[in-house]
Amino acid sequence: MSHLLVLGEGWVGAAVAGAAADRFTVSVIDPPFHPVLHRRDGQAVAELQQLITQRQITMVINCCGRLRGNQAELADANTNFVAWLCVALAGTAVRLVHVGSASEYGDPLTADLVSETNPQHAVGDYACTKAAGTEASLLARAQGLDVSVARVFNIVGHPIPEVSPIHQWLSDLQALGTSSGSIDVWWPETTRDFVMIEDVATALVDLAAADNPPALVNLCSGIGLGFGAIAESIAAELGIAVAVNSLNKPGIESVIGNPELLQQTIGWIPKMSLELLAKRVTGSDPTSASGGSSSANR
Repeated sequence: MSHLLVLGEGWVGAAVAGAAADRFTVSVIDPPFHPVLHRRDGQAVAELQQLITQRQITMVINCCGRLRGNQAELADANTNFVAWLCVALAGTAVRLVHVGSASEYGDPLTADLVSETNPQHAVGDYACTKAAGTEASLLARAQGLDVSVARVFNIVGHPIPEVSPIHQWLSDLQALGTSSGSIDVWWPETTRDFVMIEDVATALVDLAAADNPPALVNLCSGIGLGFGAIAESIAAELGIAVAVNSLNKPGIESVIGNPELLQQTIGWIPKMSLELLAKRVTGSDPTSASGGSSSANR
């Protein structure tokens, strides 16, 4: 049985390890907290390569990174670590799947589906450092490393992490109890592409196991959901009559991924709808992931 190494023990890393458990032997390491790997020096390179050799690891999925922090912290986690990892894996013959971000596209200036060939307009420290991590991965691929970057779009699940705006809307709605009322949304017309955490994990495992995956692939649903409509759907799932107030703080209007290359590579596309999202984040439907080859084997 092939051996998969998952880097990162957070939300995504734990989900990936779970999705892969019935297909591969799985090891999980959190490099920032590892006694040797956190140094990223020559000894750390030797430690990682020895681990790969001893455990006969053939695939690595990098789920490490930071969503918050100052510019230096974000650059260290999202760019510098990725560049070091690519150097450390050079010559090992392993397959690396690196978790990128839809934020790297920035504002696509269109409501059309965003393909992997769309230009990047990353804005802000998080998006820019993730984009730099992707560039480091693509450079390593050009130099011979078997690496593929999955640009993951907006992840949802239960419980929903506090970093998601959906967490705030859900909390505000739950605070209303059984009463009707109103909640605030920065800009209700904002539209994004959401993917269930289980589908993200399964797709990452499938990419790691795929034959010749592309250098860059969108991990998305291809479905755009408006923020105001999401809040209303969650309210309906909770049985609450709610009015959505706009704070009139528009940002990037629409970012919806094109999943065609993903389907060509792994054979399936994550499902998404307002109803599925509302049921999932409220916890009323814990099995709403659409799945793929990994989940089919559970």
